[in-house]
Amino acid sequence: MEQSKEMQDLLNQLKENPPKIIGGYKKQGWASKVLEKISNDPIEKEEDGTITAKAILEANNNTYYPSFLNIDLSQKGKVAGIYFIAENEDQFDLIPFEIGKSFLKISEDALLPLKYRTLEKIEGDEYQSQWPLFS
Repeated sequence: MEQSKEMQDLLNQLKENPPKIIGGYKKQGWASKVLEKISNDPIEKEEDGTITAKAILEANNNTYYPSFLNIDLSQKGKVAGIYFIAENEDQFDLIPFEIGKSFLKISEDALLPLKYRTLEKIEGDEYQSQWPLFS
């Protein structure tokens, strides 16, 4: 219940000041260039044992979005969270997928189902069996 209140608060804030979500590129190279500008490592271990990884999302309409994925290796690499990247003055913000998708200028059918590819291969991730292809 606590998290849904946080999500609702975030959604209300964003409705007042809609995020400029980066993506919708026709070439995945543009999504890669955005991720290169962000100083985070391609793969970072979190305190809870999950991994946060830079990734490229491929929408159902063959457009690309730079993103961050939270990956749970205790579940063989299951994606536990997807975050869009939004421009905010001189920084980037991470917007949870569930909220961010409502600010995209495409239909849910054009977006889903999503495929993804992390920038670097993650040991123990069985979901990305065809890496570096999209899974």
